[in-house]
Amino acid sequence: MRGLRAVTVGAVLFTAFAVGAYQRDRAPVCDLAPAPVPATPGPAEAELLRQIQDRDAEIARLKAAIAAREDAALYAEAEAKGVVEAVKKSGLPARQQRRIAVAIIREAHAHDIDPLLVVAVIRIESAFDNYAVSPVGAMGLMQLMPDTGRWLMQRRGEKLGRRTNLFDSELNIEMGTAYLAELIEQFGTLERALVAYNAGPGAAQKILKDKRARTKFLNGYPKKVMSELKRLQRAAQTRMAEQVEVPEPDGRG
Repeated sequence: MRGLRAVTVGAVLFTAFAVGAYQRDRAPVCDLAPAPVPATPGPAEAELLRQIQDRDAEIARLKAAIAAREDAALYAEAEAKGVVEAVKKSGLPARQQRRIAVAIIREAHAHDIDPLLVVAVIRIESAFDNYAVSPVGAMGLMQLMPDTGRWLMQRRGEKLGRRTNLFDSELNIEMGTAYLAELIEQFGTLERALVAYNAGPGAAQKILKDKRARTKFLNGYPKKVMSELKRLQRAAQTRMAEQVEVPEPDGRG
């Protein structure tokens, strides 16, 4: 019986192998190679490509028109609020003056602070010198430290890259305004926030806890910025008053 079982099993295996081989030999060969791509698109494909390109060009034109309209509106506001006049005194090229004025209004709106405060900080910090570097290494219009710049960019999921990127006027205004607005919220008042902006948040905490040091420090940098801010605000109010048209008498009593 054992011998017969071995023969039977062997016969079954042989038969299965033979049938499988026969079926493989008869199976059709499937060619999976991709169809050749025409060297040049046909008329239908060319027309579709042209339509896509026209659509993309139209979208680009619309975006440019919207950006130009927004830029014009921001610049008009900068003129009305005295930002343009303040930037003109910097002596920078006209095109750069416009970009700076628009950036100041845009970032002030984004962080809900007075654009003239941004102007005042720039005036005291750098006098509108894009390439100003302080003895301690603060850089650009709003005199940001490279470590502060890196920290602000990292929070946005971006990188500052080279520290000389802080000389980019629009980027410097964007980061400096965001930082100033955050300090105002953190320290509660503008004067205290200016202490932190100038000395750093850690040092500011110590200064503000010491009455003598606080009084001395508040009479320094914060007082300069506040004085400049008030001067700018007065000038803006005077300019607005001068622009108000006085109606001429019509002769009626």
